[in-house]
Amino acid sequence: MTARKGIELGIKTIVVAAGLTIISMIGGMISGMAKAVPANAGTASATAPASQPGNFVLLLFVASLVQALVVVYLVLQGNWSGWKTTGALFLLVLNMWAQTAIESAPYLRGHVAPSMSARSLAMGLVVATLFAPFAVWVLGGFRQVTPEGYKGSAQGAGWSAARWVGTLAATTVAFVALYYLCGYYIAWQNPSLREFYSGTTAIRSLWGQIAWTWSSTPWMFPLQAGRALLFVAMTLPAVRMLRGGAGRVALGTALMYAAWDGSPGLILPNPIMPATVAHSHAVELAVWGLLFGAFVGWSMSQGRLAESVGPKVAKAA
Repeated sequence: MTARKGIELGIKTIVVAAGLTIISMIGGMISGMAKAVPANAGTASATAPASQPGNFVLLLFVASLVQALVVVYLVLQGNWSGWKTTGALFLLVLNMWAQTAIESAPYLRGHVAPSMSARSLAMGLVVATLFAPFAVWVLGGFRQVTPEGYKGSAQGAGWSAARWVGTLAATTVAFVALYYLCGYYIAWQNPSLREFYSGTTAIRSLWGQIAWTWSSTPWMFPLQAGRALLFVAMTLPAVRMLRGGAGRVALGTALMYAAWDGSPGLILPNPIMPATVAHSHAVELAVWGLLFGAFVGWSMSQGRLAESVGPKVAKAA
């Protein structure tokens, strides 16, 4: 890459990040997300210092920049272009908000209004609808074509039904296992986080915590299994875009999941939970996204040869 192309790519990346920042604020206003946080949001509002609007926008831009870097890679290095890429990005973005909506229902009862889940979905729809075509347009994705002679195969193409069932079963088990392992060994080790959710800083062993969850909320396990299938289904088009062999696809999926599982947004001032709780979740989700993404990318690209073709080219004017 020449210096000029590098500068152009850097500018486009900043534009994509700035666009995501503005679109996220628009989505928040349209969906009324602020109305889902009660005025007496208790612990968070009482312990977190007031944040200046400028700091919030700056942190939102930083979070958006992390996500924009992944989007730039997907659009410029992916197998697809145009509206196929737009559709894959739409589902990737919407998935983050859908997962937030599902998670907030059981875990944030008493901290947010009952409308939180619906407003999260509404915000996700607004952000995904506006951001996906914007990012593809800025990065020239509507002018790109697959090089002549390209013979790369998509992840999972030509698989038998039995192989799909086996792979989805394995990814579901991995999702649930990593969810509880990362949750316990990273987030749950924070006494403030335990107090926020359970009202006490007492801690059980891993197996004691799982046994307690099984006895008190046994429906939580099928809920997480359902989240796993939804997560994979909504992000699979983006995974299928990735070029390369199993190792490269695993790395790309790991970075994609870590950026688009909601962890970057947890660095923002949070009216729902104290900063220490939000930051513990940010680390938990980032590690979870890297591990689960690597597993999904590797499992979905088994038997696939790395392509030796160069990058996509722009359509002739």
